[in-house]
Amino acid sequence: MKKILVFYTFTTLLFFGMLIKFEFATDTYAVFNFNKEEVFMQYAMSGRFITGFIFKIFKSINISEKIIYALSYLLAVISTILSQYFLYKIIEDVKNKTIRILIPTLIIINPFSIELFMFIEKGIMWFGVLMCIIAVKSVIEFFEKKQKKYIICAIIWMFIANCSYQGIVGIFVAILLVYILKYSKSIKDFFINNIIVGSIYAIPAIIDYLLVKILFKSSRINGEINIIESVKLILKNIFNMTVKTYEIFPKYAFILLILFTFTAFCSKIWKEKKKFLNIAKFLYIVFGVIFFAIVPQVIQPTSSIWFVPRATYCFATMYGILALFIAMNYDVEELSKNLFLIISIILVFFQAQKFIKIEKDRYILNRQDEQITMQIIEQINNYETQTGKIIEQVAVYQDENANYTYDGIFAIGDMNIKCYYTDWSTVEILKYYINRDLKLAEKNEKIDQDFKKQNWDNFNINQIIFKENTINICNY
Repeated sequence: MKKILVFYTFTTLLFFGMLIKFEFATDTYAVFNFNKEEVFMQYAMSGRFITGFIFKIFKSINISEKIIYALSYLLAVISTILSQYFLYKIIEDVKNKTIRILIPTLIIINPFSIELFMFIEKGIMWFGVLMCIIAVKSVIEFFEKKQKKYIICAIIWMFIANCSYQGIVGIFVAILLVYILKYSKSIKDFFINNIIVGSIYAIPAIIDYLLVKILFKSSRINGEINIIESVKLILKNIFNMTVKTYEIFPKYAFILLILFTFTAFCSKIWKEKKKFLNIAKFLYIVFGVIFFAIVPQVIQPTSSIWFVPRATYCFATMYGILALFIAMNYDVEELSKNLFLIISIILVFFQAQKFIKIEKDRYILNRQDEQITMQIIEQINNYETQTGKIIEQVAVYQDENANYTYDGIFAIGDMNIKCYYTDWSTVEILKYYINRDLKLAEKNEKIDQDFKKQNWDNFNINQIIFKENTINICNY
């Protein structure tokens, strides 16, 4: 068991070890600028009550920002290791030890897992994943022992997971699809087991949703749902998720991997009498994983639909889940084992390469954001010294062709976006570094026109115009 833990520690640090150094997402600056009530509201309004309470405690006892980051990173690493380890303990039906060791890593540290490590609340996000794995164990114990206490326990673990981060809870169902099939001896069992797992997934999510609905007026759940527009958005983003995998893998690579696995599976079971039933089981898992990856988006207001790796985390578990299904139900020959190992090593190689690129780019981006901020603060200081006026407000403008990140930086969704792209993050990074409360001011039409007349070729940082107690910044 010690060797298994050492292996999962190695895999976790291989993919995420670089992030031990303090780094910022755009909203990290906002979290650090908030007081204890503001930070609680920020997370609680999204149903992430555990995150809100923990950060409120941090603010109340004045823990330094670097210690907050260190604690969050440590919790994320421990939760990732334990999630793999507990899943290894769960999948004891996999007889081949090598495959049994690898499957938890393929499922837990899947291609979309990188974004869960890219926010200051990374520890609580990964703690949510750990709660999902523990809930899986409870449901399997119910299937085996038929004692209702295990259902109650699973609902509790899943409620904690939802209050940590809702984007990861689909992994609970994704893994259990395999066990629904295992413990269904008849069509009736199959339907009942699906209802049980679906209820354990849905009840905590509904409770979390209702708490937000009752306590807060959050735009994320109170906005308008335009069914036609929502369907269009979801279909468009499903393509980006399945075919492009958010550019984490080469285009079509992941879908070709699944098709190859399906082909290999069909060739293995083709001579069996129940081959069509087994193919149906395979497809049940594929479409089940896709469904639970996108179902949280379906209930969102149309304006809040946002497909990003962290929100569709369970989709990228598909290869590992299918490997688990095959390894649990069929004898893995030496040739099949070697093929699985080769494919998995190739997958891990591409994934690790992309993760390291994303992580390196995060620090480059942070440095460029800081350098621009220091240049702006220097101009603020010069203006205040010369005029005697104190800057209290920031008005933010956008160039028509503004870039959402810097040249050479890998960015997707909310990941590795420069602070000088949105109004709110421009204000928050300035507040953080100048250590002063700055308000977001309304745009001035005349100043906006003045910015548009400027020739951007003469600038290598953001354009600035001072007016009374307001700094007007045009992001490029």
